[in-house]
Amino acid sequence: MMRSTKNKVLATIRWLFTLLMSALLAPSSALADTPLTPFEATYDTRALGMSMSLSRKLGLEGDTYTLSSLGKNMLLTLKEQSSFTIEDGQVLGQRFKSESKALKTQRRAVNFDRSAGVIDSMKQGKWTQHEWQPGLLDRFSQQQQIRLTLLGSDTPPDQLAFNVVDGPKVSEKIWQRVEADPIDTPLGQLEVVSYREVHDNPKKRASRIWLAPGLQYLMVKTEHIERSSKIRVNIESLNWLE
Repeated sequence: MMRSTKNKVLATIRWLFTLLMSALLAPSSALADTPLTPFEATYDTRALGMSMSLSRKLGLEGDTYTLSSLGKNMLLTLKEQSSFTIEDGQVLGQRFKSESKALKTQRRAVNFDRSAGVIDSMKQGKWTQHEWQPGLLDRFSQQQQIRLTLLGSDTPPDQLAFNVVDGPKVSEKIWQRVEADPIDTPLGQLEVVSYREVHDNPKKRASRIWLAPGLQYLMVKTEHIERSSKIRVNIESLNWLE
């Protein structure tokens, strides 16, 4: 019985932190010649009485960006990586992979083959093929598209919508703008714009992000509630790799 309870707790922790990593937005620097500037950032994450430090890095080689994220504590290790290019303010995915390790290892992957006109997506060990289409994102690069959309807007839109592929499903993700006060962070007090993800049952599931326009929509705070459990994320440090 005790082992069964421990397994359930670990499964919930893994699930929550995985949701967190897909919810974080990568930052961008000001006055950049490229749409996104390489960076390194860390976030403090707390859920179910546990903490985890998340590190995130965006690299650029030629015209290909690689975004990687790593979170680790005594019970759980999470890794995600996405490669993509940008054309006219639009993320064009190349590859995505995700791995979480606790009692067992869970993997996800997406391969975008524009020349063949297909997208192959793997979840729970099963591959599904989708028709390639512009604007279709993996769950990690979705966050880069949110950033680019906000950076390309005169004012933050009241609503954002994107199509995301994850295993056999292609889902529309909708974010609704909500009012937000300035927040205090290790980077100082920041004016923010906030969005809440639209869910079918907001009483059981809720996601909200806070973005700093003065930092070109760097994500500085995230909250996610699922199955009566809450996960909180706060920015700790940021270094631009100019």
